[in-house]
Amino acid sequence: MGRVLLVDDEAAVRGTLRAVLESQGYTCEEAEHGVAALALLEQEHFDLIITDNRMPVLNGIEFLKQYSQKPDPKPPVIFFTGDISDAEKDLAMKAGARAVLQKPPNFGEIISAVQQAISD
Repeated sequence: MGRVLLVDDEAAVRGTLRAVLESQGYTCEEAEHGVAALALLEQEHFDLIITDNRMPVLNGIEFLKQYSQKPDPKPPVIFFTGDISDAEKDLAMKAGARAVLQKPPNFGEIISAVQQAISD
């Protein structure tokens, strides 16, 4: 169905998202922060990126700013975070995020957002 890159510093969150998405037929890869995600994106193709905001090394907004400078085509990005201010949410959307979803997860909402982002 599609390849999804999961970017989050918490292994448990990545594992839970992976289990949910793989149960729906998606293939997932994981990165623990924005720098690792950028390195993976240089080597592999993904149909979607789901990223946290608060991460060490390179947070989600900084990752998205750097990622947005890459040449097209680029897969869409969904922010999935538990700690984001309204100002940061606006920054994320202006930098190109397709959606901002809140933790704790609502799996139906995540699956719906993933399906919509990949099909657009």
